[in-house]
Amino acid sequence: MYEFHVRDLTETEALKQLADHAVKVIKSTTDCDTEVQIIVEPEAKEKRLFAVSMSVFGLQEPVIVRKDGKNALSVFRKVKKAVLRQIHRMNEKRITNRRKQFFKEQYAL
Repeated sequence: MYEFHVRDLTETEALKQLADHAVKVIKSTTDCDTEVQIIVEPEAKEKRLFAVSMSVFGLQEPVIVRKDGKNALSVFRKVKKAVLRQIHRMNEKRITNRRKQFFKEQYAL
């Protein structure tokens, strides 16, 4: 389940395929019901700058990343990488908190 919005861009098929793959990867790493929203829009028509934002809701806290650049595909890859990095960081924090709790319970007097 995700939303994909593209504004004022002619070739959207490659972005659509990248978005499908990104959502599959996010869903497989989170293992829960997450909602993903992807928006690709031109920042300024004269300069050919594109802004890509990806929002992931349904985790402990929402993950929102927005970047801009000249090539929409490369910016999309950067956004995907940043979102996955934040999701992995959130999962690591959860695991270390579990370990700390386990050791506290084990060695409590």
